Amino acid sequence: MVRDHNATMIHVTFQTRSIEAAEKLAAHLMEKHLLLFPTIDTDHEELVWANGLLERTSQLLLQGMSKALLYRDLEREAYDLLGEDLVRMHAVPVTNMDPHAQKALLEQTAKV
Repeated sequence: MVRDHNATMIHVTFQTRSIEAAEKLAAHLMEKHLLLFPTIDTDHEELVWANGLLERTSQLLLQGMSKALLYRDLEREAYDLLGEDLVRMHAVPVTNMDPHAQKALLEQTAKV
């Protein structure tokens, strides 16, 4: 099993307003070796409480994996590229993953 204690992995989620924004961001981050294993969820609605009513806002989720130490780079690149088209982003730590995925993340993402 590949081990690098300086490379804690994260699962990062970007909420965007359009499929074009999600695809543009995925391509950009992959080109810069900041994101691996991207997926897009096109069936996502955010609930907003407005004027005493519950409203739905259609959004997309771009998700992928990276190194925790690259989070600030991911954040900067995403906001610089998409601006207002990026609704929000967050990441959660990955505590375990299969050895092949872990090796790919260590070898194929940007060095920190």
